[in-house]
This record gives sequence, structure tokens and C-alpha cells, in this order.
Amino acid sequence: MEAKALRRIFLNFYKERGHIIVPSSSLVPKDDPTLLFTTAGMVQFKPLYAGAIPLPYKRATSCQKCLRLSDLEKVGFSPKYCTFFEMLGNFSFGDYFKKEALIWAWELLTEVFKIDKKRLYVSVFKEDDEAYNIWHKVIGLEEKRIYRLGEEDNFWGPAGGVGACGPSSEIYYDLGEEFGCQKATCGPGCSCERFLELYNIVFPMYDQQPDGKRLPLKNRGIDTGMGLERLAMVVQNKKTIFETDLFAFLIDKIMTILPGTEDKKPFYYITADHMRALTFAIADGVLPANEGRGYVLRLLLRRVLIYYYKFFKQLPEKPFLYLLPSEICENYGDFYPELKENVNKIPLIIKEEEERFLLTLKKAISKWEEVVSKAKLKKERILTGDTLFFLHDTFGLNIEIMEELAKEENLLLDKEGFLKRLNERKRVEQKPLILISKGEPINFVGYQELVTESEVVYFQKVSDDEYELSINPTPFYCEKGGQVGDWGKIVYNGEEFPVVDSYYRYGVPIQKIKTNKEVDLLFKKVRAEVDKERREEISRAHTATHLLHRALKEVLGKEVRQEGSLVDCGRLTFDFNFFRPLKKEELRLIEEVVFSKILENLKVEKYFSLPLEEAKKMGAIALFLEEYGPKVNVIKIGDFSIEVCGGTHVDYTSEIALFKIVDECGVKSGIRRISAYCGKRAYLLFVSKYERVERIKAELKTTEEEIIKKIKELNENLKEKERKRNKLIEHLLPLLKKNLSGIKMKELEVIIEDFSFLEKDEIRRLCDLLKKESNKLAIFLKKNKERVEFIILSTAKFSALKLAKALGNFLEGGGGGRNDLAEGGGKLKSLSEIKAFIFKEISLWQ
Repeated sequence: MEAKALRRIFLNFYKERGHIIVPSSSLVPKDDPTLLFTTAGMVQFKPLYAGAIPLPYKRATSCQKCLRLSDLEKVGFSPKYCTFFEMLGNFSFGDYFKKEALIWAWELLTEVFKIDKKRLYVSVFKEDDEAYNIWHKVIGLEEKRIYRLGEEDNFWGPAGGVGACGPSSEIYYDLGEEFGCQKATCGPGCSCERFLELYNIVFPMYDQQPDGKRLPLKNRGIDTGMGLERLAMVVQNKKTIFETDLFAFLIDKIMTILPGTEDKKPFYYITADHMRALTFAIADGVLPANEGRGYVLRLLLRRVLIYYYKFFKQLPEKPFLYLLPSEICENYGDFYPELKENVNKIPLIIKEEEERFLLTLKKAISKWEEVVSKAKLKKERILTGDTLFFLHDTFGLNIEIMEELAKEENLLLDKEGFLKRLNERKRVEQKPLILISKGEPINFVGYQELVTESEVVYFQKVSDDEYELSINPTPFYCEKGGQVGDWGKIVYNGEEFPVVDSYYRYGVPIQKIKTNKEVDLLFKKVRAEVDKERREEISRAHTATHLLHRALKEVLGKEVRQEGSLVDCGRLTFDFNFFRPLKKEELRLIEEVVFSKILENLKVEKYFSLPLEEAKKMGAIALFLEEYGPKVNVIKIGDFSIEVCGGTHVDYTSEIALFKIVDECGVKSGIRRISAYCGKRAYLLFVSKYERVERIKAELKTTEEEIIKKIKELNENLKEKERKRNKLIEHLLPLLKKNLSGIKMKELEVIIEDFSFLEKDEIRRLCDLLKKESNKLAIFLKKNKERVEFIILSTAKFSALKLAKALGNFLEGGGGGRNDLAEGGGKLKSLSEIKAFIFKEISLWQ
């Protein structure tokens, strides 16, 4: 019976018994800060048990998407564990209780799904006589098939530590002695794999509070859960969930991409499981990140690539995980339509994340192997916290990944030392800022005034030539909301002190001044002057950012939202959610929309200190509201744009003058970035480009209209010369091969040659010619003024990879590749030094 039939039959079974079929909720729990992900079917029903909302129904059934990492280490090695799973469940809210729940569960498994009763066992909470008697006296199960277990096994919940919980009864399926521990005491609750937890029936009776106290639950009821994967394993008579039709199609696809032997099955299982989890989570709006839910996704993807390295003893040559989500969406999309809606987006997000980590991983693995090698030489079994922190901070190896790698090397990790270093970096080491003032709040007047007469209320030397101060009132805008801080000067008794930065510290506006003199300005009356020209350029950039935001929505769609920004002097960057690079035509259109609004000379209206609710009623787009508090500023640009914003702006859009997009790129999965210039900076960009064109015209001795034609002609000439060179190389390489001679070291012929006059791909072609030769180890060098690169070919049992790593270390560089072909490079050394090192290494290894 196919899994989709099992899913349908389960839901219809309970529908016929008065249950409402409720669709799966998102993997991201709604209004539940206690959970990163939905971990059980009852999560979306927690308010119903607690009586927090009116009951829309008293009976419900669902097939819920769930994601748990509690058994992550066992995934792929155990027949029953996975991270993402579908939980079938039936629920009662103040309606039926234990008797109906247990009778229906038994009927469903034995009469509908036809599971062999002889292989089913049950457990109850040790104090739950009622459930025990229902199983024995009502259903007729023999006493020897009913187990009384403790709270660890038969008291469930609550999900997230608070909410509905209670005793439970579980139905187990006996997989057979081959899965067991062979102990006489083996039975339900045993830690071995023999007895599969199949159907868990929970009796929610208590509402657990944050302090651990259990109060009576307002709507006592039933909460059940049965993993579809495990049910399919039993009904389809498979030895593992990964052999069921829920995974088989995906594992077939993985094995087509990466053929392998039986011993690599755990890798295929882990990949299939983690990719299901990633695909479903991304479809529900989660993106890979360094914290929270995004960290879980990043960890799962990186685990797959680490296990590839562990099982295949090398890193993948190119990304492959992004090829799998389309298969998952196709197979699950009928029941979960959000997959088909995101089928184009999900592979793009995974591919970008995969490519970025592979680039890092190559360096990280090389450094990891170096660290492990040094530890073994020193006979150290524990990697220190400092070492782990270095690998984490410099190469992006998180602690979970290092634990996986350490197992292979029989090494232990100083996790406590690592966490201590990590916390030290996070800890703010600055002392609290104490203002010596008259109890008055610092008044920012910089929206209206750029010059003020002020009093210094805080003054502190921070380095040999730098002081921090705070003045009241202040015209200086401090860095906030993506806008950089003002520069300017502080004038005291005719002496000027340049202000080089403005920022907040503990909510207090701070200016940093530079002077080589010893001064004390505390309580002094000073004149504060903002750099007017710089402020105007920043204001141009900030108003242009608002225009760009609205233009993106018009061109790409209303779903585009801001994910971050930088507003600087005449330049800006704007991050937004989008899942592919923008086309040239789209960028041109966005520019045209922005520039048209500049030409329209729209009035920029500024509303200060409005109540947040009033701003919302105006239709203002609110971004990062936590930065603003109950009172906000609103910037309205004609009828084109209206946003909550605390930054500085021009009065009319024509003051921006010019606007030019200079770059568009990806910054992380699903997030794009546009960089642009405006105002004087854009003008200088155009002047620079014009002058460059003039120089090109003079160099090529042509007109502006003929530049492209001239460049094409030059390119054709270069290509023709390249073709001629290639023909010469075709004749040259066989001659070079013929004249190669090496030194015999036992059965190995070692060839070392400097081929700096060849390109690297030409040296590789020479290696191809040598591949059919036997017992040769060829090391070909290519030098420039500062570095030497090498390519090593081995047609013997000697490892080219091993020599590449050693030679790379000798050259203070690196090396990598395969056992038959490897490459690397490092600092320039003489040919004689390199030869001496190579011969010494070979003699040590022979």
C-alpha cells in the first residue's frame, strides 16, 4: 500500500468518526516562541486544549509536517529515525477520552491496515490502571503484551516545555530478533531497535506552567501521533523507513547522481532525509542563516556535505544537492501545494548555500586535516577550545560539524573551552557609559539645524588622539537605521576639533573627535557644526533608497521587502528578498522609475514623532519597528512612497540630481543587493567613465562609435594567435613527453620539471598524455615572480594527493585533489630546494 493511500485512509477513518480534517500547519509555529519548529501534530492545537480560544470543533484529525533534531545522530544509521516527518494524528478537545482512542487505534492498525496482531505490543504509564484495563479487558490483549513503563517512556510533553501534557499509551511493532539486543529483558521501552514505537496515544490532562507546575487542563482530551514513515515501513514490510516509497524515489535520484556501493547507504539515507527537511522548511519561508531556524537549515545542508567527505574521502567537485528539491516537490506537491508553489525558488536557495559552503569547506577541510595531523604527531587526543574556536571563526566549521569529523579520527573536543571563547567574543567588554548631566535628555535638533551652541555633558579619552563626547543639544545624526553618522567639528575658544564619527552607545548619542592635544571639554560651552556638504549627500542617498524600494515593488512585485540597507555619502546599498539575479532589462527599468521620480521634483513631506498607530493608518511601510519605539517619523514622497523612517532626507526629489545602479549581487540565499550612486558621487562616476572612454579612443585611435568594433577586431586577432599557439602546443606536448626523464626510486620513476612557459591547462593536457604510462610520479612546476604552482600526476600506487599536501605545506601554501592527480602552490623557492624536499618525502614514504 502506497504512503499516499495510508495518509488518505487514516484521515478518512477518523473523518467517519466525526473528526474534522485539519490541514497541516506550517513548520514555523504560529505565536509560539517556545519552539523553533513544529515538532508534533498537537502544536497547532495547543490553544484549544488550554481553552485560550473558543473551540471551533471537538474532534480533529491531521497529517502534520514536523521537524525535530532530537535524534539527529541516529538518522541514516537507524531504521526508524528522521528529522522531517509526517505525523498522523487524531485529537479530542473535551470530548472522547481513553476508551474510544485506544479502541479506534487498535481497529485502525489491525482491521484497516491489516497489521499482524501477534507483532503488536502496548505500553501504559505505570500508574494508569484505566488504560491498562481497557487494553486487557475491553480490547482483549494478553497481559504479557502490556507493559507498564515510567514517566520517561509514557508521559508525553509538553511541546516546548509549557502547555498540554499527560500520560500516554504506546503501540509497538516487533521488527524481529535480528533488530534486537538479544537480552532476556528486551521488550517495549528497550533501547535497541527491535520494538518500533508506532502509534502514541497521549491523554492530555494537565497544563504545564513555565515554572513546571501542572494545572488541570481546561479541555481534557486525546492527542495521538503516528509517523507516516514508520507506518509505511510496517505496512510495506521494509527493514527501514528509507526503503519505503516516501524515500525510495529520492534515494534512486541521489544514487543516479552519485553512484556508490552498499557501504555508502547511510550517506544516501542522510542526504534524502536532510533534503526533505530543507525543502519543506524553505517552502514554509525559512532561509539558511547563522541563528535560529535558519541555523538548523544551514547545519543540515553542511552535514550532508561533511558526510559526503566522510564516505567518499573527497569533497564534491560541484554542487549536487540543489538537483533534489524538484523531485521532492513533484512527489509531495499534491498533498502539500506550497511545495509546487516554490519549486523554482527552493533549488536556487539551496544551490547558493551549497556553493558558498563548498568554497569554504575546501579550505576548512585542508586546515582540519593539518590540525588533526599535528595533534596525532604530538599524541594529543583532545583538540583545545582555542583550536576549535579558530576553525569556527576563520573557516566556518561549526561545533556540530567538528564533532562529526572528530569521531572519524577518535579525537575528543574541548567544547567547554570552545564555548568560553565564543562567549568572550560576544561579550560587550566596554564599561557602561555614565553621563554627567543635569538630568536633561539629550535633544537632537539635526533635522532642522546643522549648527548649535551646546554644552558638553560627557567627555572621555579613548586613545592617544581620540576623545568621545556627548553634547546637548546635538545637531549630529548618529548612525542608525542603516544611515551612517555625521561628521563635522566642535569649536571651543576658537580651536576646532574634527568630528570623525557619530554613533550611539547604550542609547546615548556620541561624537568622536581627533586631537593630539590633552584637553578637557566637560561642561564647556561649544559650537557644534555638521559637515553640511556630506550631510546633503547622505540625505540624497536616503531619499533615493526610498524611491528604489518602491521601484523594486513596481518592477519585481509587491512581495519584495527590504532586508537591510546602508545609506552613506552619495552611495547606498539595498538588500531585498528575491530568488534569482536581476536581468539587465529589469535593472534598467528600475533605474528609469527612480530617475523619473527625481525629474518629477516630488515634495518630500516629513512627519515627526507620530504615534505608531497613526503612521500605520497613513499607510506607511514600517521596517524594523523595534528601532523606533511608540513614536515614529514618516517620510512621504508625493503619492509614490510612504515609509516609517528616522533618517535625514532632501526636501524635493530633484535635489538627488542623478541616480545610477552600479552593482547587483546575491548576499545570501534568497537575498539580493543593489548598490547605487547618487548626487555628486554619481556625477563623478559619469565623469570618470567619460574620461576613460576618451582614453580608450586615444589608445585605439578610433571614435566612440567605433570602439566596440575595434575591440572585436582585437579579440579576433587574439583568438587567431591563440589558435596558432594551440596548434604549436599540440605538436610540442608529445615532444615534451618523449623527452621527459626522471630518477628511479625503487620501482618509481620521479620526474620533476619546470614548465613555467606553459599555461596550467596545457600542463594538465601533458598529464593526460602521461596517464597511460605506469609507475611514474611527475611533478610539474609553474613559477612567477612571487609564487610557484605545481601539478602532480601519479600512475603508481604512490598518492599524488599526499605529496601535494606535504609540498603545499613546505611552500607555506596548500594542496589538494585526488590520489592520481593533485595541484597546489605556495611561496617561491628554488628548483633545487623543491627537488630536495620531494626526494626526501618520497624516500620517507617508500
